[in-house]
Amino acid sequence: MEESGKVAADATRKRKYTVQELLRSGAKDGDVVDIEDSVYRVFNKLRFERGGVARSSRIVVFGSEGGSVSASFWDKGADIVDSVMLQRKDRAIATNMTVRGAGGELALHSTNSTYVSRLMPARSAVTDLSQLRGGEKNVDVSGRVLAVGQIRYFKNLSGRDSGVSDCTMTDGKVEARIVLWGSSSACAGEMHPGDYIKAEFVSVKGTDNGIEITANDSARVLLNRRQI
Repeated sequence: MEESGKVAADATRKRKYTVQELLRSGAKDGDVVDIEDSVYRVFNKLRFERGGVARSSRIVVFGSEGGSVSASFWDKGADIVDSVMLQRKDRAIATNMTVRGAGGELALHSTNSTYVSRLMPARSAVTDLSQLRGGEKNVDVSGRVLAVGQIRYFKNLSGRDSGVSDCTMTDGKVEARIVLWGSSSACAGEMHPGDYIKAEFVSVKGTDNGIEITANDSARVLLNRRQI
């Protein structure tokens, strides 16, 4: 009786893992776990409709290149990621995540009781725009918004609706144009001059007018009223 009670307790007990520990754990579909590790990257929130209901989701990748786990955050979970200002290279914990895909490509999904906390915030963004050079990729930049362009909608090569916009940001001395494509363009609808912006996983190119930054579906744009 005591042994069966122990098995039942073990079956329902949540466990906290790093990415490497989780990948070696033998976790099963439906297991509820906490994941604590570095944030490899964050993707923009995606909005969609399912069954006539407005939904949203986003992916956060925990770990590092060569050893990572994708975590899908749904609806209010997708909003929590921004509200706690979760950023690339932070050390963070996400609680009450459900395991999916065990035995194959293991992934995590948020639940109604998932929460995210930044344990060790990173300060990885380039804040001096004069340091940027054309040809750089997968960099993070931060600054204040000076101007925002309208979103222009079009059909992409897959025949899906997409958008493009742009904004001008400054570090107080240097200005740079950011071209926003796809999911990044949706953020332009929430931007205002004077806001602070952090664009993660962007590319940089040199133009006759200075540097130009590109944020697309592979990037993430984070807005705040105060400096990020």
